[in-house]
Amino acid sequence: MEFLYELLNESLVRSDLKSASKSDVIDELAEILVSNEIIKDKVSLMDKLVEREKIETTGVGHGIAIPHARTETVNGLALCFGVSREGIDYDALDGKPVNIFFLIVSNEENKNRYIQLLARISRICRKDSFREKIMNSETEKEIISIFREEEKF
Repeated sequence: MEFLYELLNESLVRSDLKSASKSDVIDELAEILVSNEIIKDKVSLMDKLVEREKIETTGVGHGIAIPHARTETVNGLALCFGVSREGIDYDALDGKPVNIFFLIVSNEENKNRYIQLLARISRICRKDSFREKIMNSETEKEIISIFREEEKF
């Protein structure tokens, strides 16, 4: 099983997302993958992500959202991460604003890695201490070291 910090680098992390709405933050996260040349077809990715949100919100509660989609526009599996300092109304299951975002995209071939990654994210996010450290972080580099520290166990 791979670690989150192995899939992330500073160019895939945003310590201060600018979006104010659910659709904007999904777009902002997708743009991270496009600007890193991980995804070529942003329109197709956005369609998949929006379609997934219509089934059920990916705002899982405790200030966390994990928008995700399977699409052939990615070669393998991709992850990016962002923090909204203000919090975004994301229709989360607990009705609270979301501050911490993981975007996961994988092709069909990597669906097992994708499922394992979702499980790893939900485990790490259950810890109040992890969420608190992320919210107190200031830089992308600091966020990656928080992941590394949390995943040592």
